[in-house]
Amino acid sequence: MATILDIGILEYFTPVFVWLFIFALLYAILDKTGVLGENKGLKALVAFALSMLFVLTQDLMRIVSIMTPWFVILIIAVLFIMIFFLFVGVKGESIAKQFSERITVWIILVLILTIFIYAMTQVYGADIHNIYGEDGGEPEEGLNQAIGQILFHPKMLGIIFILLVAAQAVRLIAQGVDK
Repeated sequence: MATILDIGILEYFTPVFVWLFIFALLYAILDKTGVLGENKGLKALVAFALSMLFVLTQDLMRIVSIMTPWFVILIIAVLFIMIFFLFVGVKGESIAKQFSERITVWIILVLILTIFIYAMTQVYGADIHNIYGEDGGEPEEGLNQAIGQILFHPKMLGIIFILLVAAQAVRLIAQGVDK
């Protein structure tokens, strides 16, 4: 039965929304960074081509569809935090200064990375789970399966995590020595 709150029909427009989102985001990034110079037509062409690639690749479109609502929630949460501090009397300049500091940037980057990893596990989680044949069947043999079993083994993932933490620690310690 159709109701006023039934938004199921919007699912058919997902490719259009994904295309618009990716096109606008890529064009803004290309325009802000100035990577392709001042030619706006070239920027629009590159943004158009990449956004079409996202729409034509089903997995990429699913990743964007999963990530977008979480990014909206993250942005709304950050805005509510800023509004809360404005209500209690903190000046806008000090809020802007705090959000430009490294720790705040790192927290936001970790949240964005967490959202990205969540979306990747939603899209590719079953494929990775099937590498080991844990669905009741025997795992397939081949180079892709062997590489997947090596890369996604818990010990290998732990080593990668420890190496990333160590690399960040060395980078941050080296920055402190330079000053």
